[in-house]
Amino acid sequence: MRLIFTAGLFALIILLMTGCKPNTVDRINHGASIASISRLPENPLEMIPMAVSLQPQRKTMSTLYGNGIAAKRLKDGADYAGGSVLYMVTWKGKADPDWFGARIPDRVMAIERISFDQNGQKSYTFFKGPGWNSGLDLKKEERLAIILSIPIAKSP
Repeated sequence: MRLIFTAGLFALIILLMTGCKPNTVDRINHGASIASISRLPENPLEMIPMAVSLQPQRKTMSTLYGNGIAAKRLKDGADYAGGSVLYMVTWKGKADPDWFGARIPDRVMAIERISFDQNGQKSYTFFKGPGWNSGLDLKKEERLAIILSIPIAKSP
């Protein structure tokens, strides 16, 4: 009797362990990643996220990323120092298949890079996909002002 109980309990544990494993292949949003970063100076998705914004009318979402020097502003609240690098990555949104009414990133639409040299001079570059070649954005000064005015997310 004890052997049957032990075997049944062991089979139940094995069944629970194999049956509850999530399907991780379908859980990764590969479309939201940057497929080819060869033309970008660095991968913005590996930097520190500093702010998120949603544009429901255009069905897009953006995240402001910064390197370690720029992220220091998160703690100090100061202006960006020389050597700071910011990236604004904008995705087209799509409906979340798991949550009704929710939206998740689909594909990257645009990448904007702002860097500060040691003298505090700003440099703006607009990258357009899919090869992420640098292009000329006609609203350079306006985009600089908008991106630099984004309030930085506060963390406890």
